[in-house]
Amino acid sequence: MKSTMNKLYLAIMSTLLATSLTACGSSSSEEGGEITVVDATLKEASTYKNNLFCNNPSTAVEDICNIRMYQIMVEAFNNGDNNINYDVGYGTSNHKGDIQGVIDQLDYIKGLGINAIWLTPVFQSADTSTPVTPLDATGYFGEDYYKIDPHFGSEDTFRTLVDAAHAKGMYVFLDGVFGHFKSTISRTSPSYISLVSTDVCQGLGSTYTAGEGTLCADHSQEATLDFYKELAAHYITEYKIDGWRLDQAYQVPVKNWKEIREAVEEAAKNTTYTRNGETVHPLGYMVGEIWSGDSQITQYGYGSDSLPGLKSNFAFNTRYGIVKALAVEESSAYNHKGTTIQNELVNAENTYPDFAVPNYFISNHDLVRFGDLLQRGVKKKALSSGNYDSDKYWKRYRLAHTVIASLSGPITIFYGDEWGQEVPNFDVQKNEMGYYDDHVARVTGQFRGFSSDQENLKNYVSEMLKIRNNSKALSMGTMTDIGTDSNLFAVKKTYGDSEVIVVMNIQEDKQINVTFENSLFSDESAAISLKYMDLSKASCSEEEVYPAGTTYSFTLEPLGAAVFFNKL
Repeated sequence: MKSTMNKLYLAIMSTLLATSLTACGSSSSEEGGEITVVDATLKEASTYKNNLFCNNPSTAVEDICNIRMYQIMVEAFNNGDNNINYDVGYGTSNHKGDIQGVIDQLDYIKGLGINAIWLTPVFQSADTSTPVTPLDATGYFGEDYYKIDPHFGSEDTFRTLVDAAHAKGMYVFLDGVFGHFKSTISRTSPSYISLVSTDVCQGLGSTYTAGEGTLCADHSQEATLDFYKELAAHYITEYKIDGWRLDQAYQVPVKNWKEIREAVEEAAKNTTYTRNGETVHPLGYMVGEIWSGDSQITQYGYGSDSLPGLKSNFAFNTRYGIVKALAVEESSAYNHKGTTIQNELVNAENTYPDFAVPNYFISNHDLVRFGDLLQRGVKKKALSSGNYDSDKYWKRYRLAHTVIASLSGPITIFYGDEWGQEVPNFDVQKNEMGYYDDHVARVTGQFRGFSSDQENLKNYVSEMLKIRNNSKALSMGTMTDIGTDSNLFAVKKTYGDSEVIVVMNIQEDKQINVTFENSLFSDESAAISLKYMDLSKASCSEEEVYPAGTTYSFTLEPLGAAVFFNKL
């Protein structure tokens, strides 16, 4: 009879019951402090509207909503060719990164469960005959859009990277800076369209004067729009990239983004390549960076139903909600409640147009790494414990990755976050060379020689990404609140007959006894078999248990998390 029962798989993260998971290698230690025991019952509430593209099964597209992107800061990531490096730059890396270094780590990236890479700009910022500056190394002020920076590699090396990534089943996205550049910019496209420049630059709601040695694109001129339409399509047709991440997207008017996006979509429709052994079209995905609140992301990025601009933008407010709930944000502000995350998700639903595809993330090259925010929280006494040698450091990192993995739509992981990378001795903003909040995260990549804690987190993230890949409910399902409050972040994700429950204990000083009825799943009449898995180690054993009657109860230790699946 047991084989005929519908099974419910329970993935208990390594931050859950230590007594249940000791054999799997999870830690049973707690770092002092009195633990309060509270009870919670999971019940459905009509909190989320599920109006956004990837939360609506009638509109969601798997290839877009299931993007699992890995951001790479090219100048810092990995040295594959010691003859061509910048050797200068912002941040704490050795500034020896290049395209060959990315090629060399494709197997590592693929092994994480990643299916896309985003490269910071690789266009030429300086040739090899002129002195270089730290700004050149970033790639964000280029001088020739149609050349690969020789400090990163050649056009052939870049083509090799794209082909190799595609062969491994990964998409490739380039960073497009279509609003500003060096004053030495090459202004003529292959079809002789001339880019028009200006020293009056568009900011968020205001203008500013271009800095020394730089200029901005004059997007009031039709020729500038035509230049960028040709450029954006060129890398799709010539190199077969899959789309673009757009830097400071507010510098380009929404009506221009609409035309550039349509040019990319048309180029993708007319281009094919071989990905993972199959002939496919480039994805044609574009995601904007507008480092602001939801209203301005809508105004300058998404646009409206009548004038849609970029259909995907990074979800900055949600990111700040996550770090404030689990750590502190850069300003040291915090609000350690499950509702802190929930409120940002609801605000986005109420602000973005229905076609919006938020891209969720924790860190990027302009922000402080999550691990350093944890340590800043300890320094500022917002957290009782969370330094790098603390068990709570790793638990909070797991919770952050769990939130991201549970949200519908594309997600992005900044290199190093998969194993908990931090910058030593950077718990507060130092404003010293290499230690500024807006570039301290640009560290040299690490791909081996991990500690047991680092390896466990990396394995955890890899397992979560692979589970997400196999669960449309996670990547493109509707979301129902089932008990989010000051202690818990708790949601049910649904896609067709696939259902997932995610429950997280946000608090470091509370043990939560959680109960839910089988009716929380649509097939409540079926007997339920539960399977335990410690996702921190692939070799963890499994144990089947059964609920008592129509309810199931479990305990979330401080900073614990549980994920239930009715099918995988």
